[in-house]
Amino acid sequence: MFQLTRTQVLSLVRRSHLARRVIFVCAVFLISVALFAYNAKTIEAHIDGQTVRVTTLYGTVGQALAHSRLGTYPEDLVYPTRDTPITKGLKVEVTRSTPVQLLVDEQTFMTRTTAKTVGEALVDLSDRYGLQLKDEDEVNISRTEAVSNQMEIKVQRTIPIFVRADGKDLDTYIAPKTVADALTKLGIDLGVKDKVSLPLDHMLVPHEQVQVVRVAERIDILKSEIPYQNVTQPADYPVGLPDKVVSRGSNGLQEQTIKLTLEDGKEVDREILDQRVLTPPTNQVVSRGAQTSISRGGTTISFKRAYVMRATAYCIPNGITATGASVRMGIIAVDPRVIPLGTNVYVENYGQARALDTGGAIKGNRIDLYMNSVQAALNFGVRYVTVYVQ
Repeated sequence: MFQLTRTQVLSLVRRSHLARRVIFVCAVFLISVALFAYNAKTIEAHIDGQTVRVTTLYGTVGQALAHSRLGTYPEDLVYPTRDTPITKGLKVEVTRSTPVQLLVDEQTFMTRTTAKTVGEALVDLSDRYGLQLKDEDEVNISRTEAVSNQMEIKVQRTIPIFVRADGKDLDTYIAPKTVADALTKLGIDLGVKDKVSLPLDHMLVPHEQVQVVRVAERIDILKSEIPYQNVTQPADYPVGLPDKVVSRGSNGLQEQTIKLTLEDGKEVDREILDQRVLTPPTNQVVSRGAQTSISRGGTTISFKRAYVMRATAYCIPNGITATGASVRMGIIAVDPRVIPLGTNVYVENYGQARALDTGGAIKGNRIDLYMNSVQAALNFGVRYVTVYVQ
């Protein structure tokens, strides 16, 4: 009869245990495969220009992609969205994001973006990180340039400033700079003598104003008249009567070389560099009355000055003058602004008189003469006479 040794028995027992384990593992594997095959769903992912079939047990597009071997990133653009439930035959479009480095305000962001251009990337990253970047902010790369792998994008935030130059007002944004750098950035060139409202090395702050005044110098040659002078000489006729021209004067002509200083086109200073007379002026000689006395009827009459006045004779008996005196021969009406009331005068072709009356029509060099009769008044009429104020 066949008998097993102790060693052989132990070996058979071990083989029996191993067999059971193998059978168990195989059973679990077969059951898992069966369950996977039953529950698995396949989607088509279009990525990098290729279509890849992805079989998954997960319920959403995002979960399926995250556990796939496609190597997607959270920044990648997925359509339909990652939270879309997976259905049989679902097609998914994946747009790969590009790794970039963004530097803003001494902050560095190592990130990714699906944007095609730098400008679009800045909008995307500004929204994502709450940076509030503006279109006016300065960027080291043109905003129209295509985004490339590991691109370094540097942004300098700008501040609002106001610049006035060349007759134009410019509200603009610029990264903090000195006045000189800002003007260069804006394409405003300064002349040697131009003035700027702020020092060129001044660092601009928000809402600051800069005014550029263009200073120019110009040499002009000007011709101008030299006015003639009146030379007066005493003459033997009454003081106060109009001057008489003895010889007429004429203006001269001079030429000046002038340096003009202009600020924004307006003259602010002028300097005469040279001056010469082309034609000298000729003085005008006039005679002026110096006589203060006249002789009439063997009597010498002294006076302070004489007037040529328009005299009108009248006769209204029993009249009362403005001073309260009764009208009579030798009383005249005057304009008190010319001859004060109460003044003694001598009127040519009338005789000695006194200014005691006024009249509404008596203005300036006009007088009324009282006559003793209507006929005498008519005979005198209206004429110009010389009045000597004593």
